Amino acid sequence: MIRNIPILTLLLASILSASAFATNSGKLEPLYGAQFTDEHIIIRVISSGCTRPEDFTMFVSGKGGTDYSVISIVRDRADRCRMRSHLITLHLELPGALAALNESYKLENLFVSNSRFSRNPN
Repeated sequence: MIRNIPILTLLLASILSASAFATNSGKLEPLYGAQFTDEHIIIRVISSGCTRPEDFTMFVSGKGGTDYSVISIVRDRADRCRMRSHLITLHLELPGALAALNESYKLENLFVSNSRFSRNPN
């Protein structure tokens, strides 16, 4: 077992590197608002009529010596519907282990003003 420690360490480093690459390879979704609850991140994003929570992936990096975890939200599937662009509110579920930690978060996504959109009740 002791002989396998370098191999296990290399394997773990490879997995973490692939995870970091996946976070950086996607384009972060511009957000028009965000709020945290105990189990969800509630975000406001642009939709053309077909945007759903399943279209997004949430990447989380651990504390790594800081006082918070970093969360990045990436849109995996473009909204190809043809409605006029409007803002919608989506509830993205926090990973169970992260929600249980009850710690501070830093959201890496860019926040954008919603002033270009008319009053929208949703």
